[in-house]
Amino acid sequence: MNYAEISIIIQGGYFEGITEKVIASAKKYFPAATLIFSTTDKRAENKNFAVDELIISPEPEVFSYPDLIGEKDNNVNRQIVSTFAGLQKAKTKYALKLRSDFRLTGADFLQYFEKFPASEKDYQVFSHKILACCYFSRNPLSELSFPFHPSDLAFFGLTEDLLKLFDIELMSKTQAYYNKKAKHWNQYFPEQYIFINCLKKQGFAADCEFYDDANEKAILQTERYFASNFIFLDFEQFNLKPAKDTFSLKKYPRNFASCYTHNEWLALYKKYADSKIVLPTKDEAREFLKHSEKRYKKLRRIANIFALIYFFNKQKRKKLRKKLLDFFLLHT
Repeated sequence: MNYAEISIIIQGGYFEGITEKVIASAKKYFPAATLIFSTTDKRAENKNFAVDELIISPEPEVFSYPDLIGEKDNNVNRQIVSTFAGLQKAKTKYALKLRSDFRLTGADFLQYFEKFPASEKDYQVFSHKILACCYFSRNPLSELSFPFHPSDLAFFGLTEDLLKLFDIELMSKTQAYYNKKAKHWNQYFPEQYIFINCLKKQGFAADCEFYDDANEKAILQTERYFASNFIFLDFEQFNLKPAKDTFSLKKYPRNFASCYTHNEWLALYKKYADSKIVLPTKDEAREFLKHSEKRYKKLRRIANIFALIYFFNKQKRKKLRKKLLDFFLLHT
């Protein structure tokens, strides 16, 4: 593939000292590609980024959940606005949508683009499969049971297909505060919102009324759409290096337990698209996650015991437990 035919849309907020490294990594591995930094973050205005184009879009409506402890703002509208604005400026055949806090470590992921071409025509939304990340592409048969939830960390595909994915209406306030009695208020998580609205705009069915509506039809549709429209790759396969330790598989294995591994996606591909492919006999990624979760639970129990010195102070106990657990996860 000619790298000059690729536009790299670096999308998201500006993270000082991190976003510059993301841009540098894109420049290193794709020197002939067009680099576009697209954001709604005004802090990027006076920075001298080594990109071909800087796009700063007006801030869309962002939804917060102050009554839910630890819940982050819902930034889906920022992602839609900044990604679509960047893709509209792309004049190349291919595009890579990359978060502004994820560095590239190579270009080997391109080898997967033509590797699994089969699809079910009735479930084929895009003209070519899109490369996406295993994490956080949720398996609706897992504990979390979130249908239509492909990861939005990175996408690579034909520019026209990525435009189709992000050419959707912004999330409304009604959708963001769909059910205040639920653990999560919003109707859909950002990943679901993007994909479900893309499907509906293109005339495809998505029988899912809310984020954990894992009914039989929704599960079947999810599996068939995933097999025919995406290729899920792990961080190493996708040459992705997250800047934040919250994306550490070793440190936070429970965050990834409900996600597909590449081999689990291959099983979907074999089931619905190409019965002739031979599946690997061993899923090392799943085994690593299981091992990491066992380790996490063991270290958490140890941290709990040490934190009991603050038995009568719940706040101090939780704070010490977290500090100890983070230390154990990083140093054992």
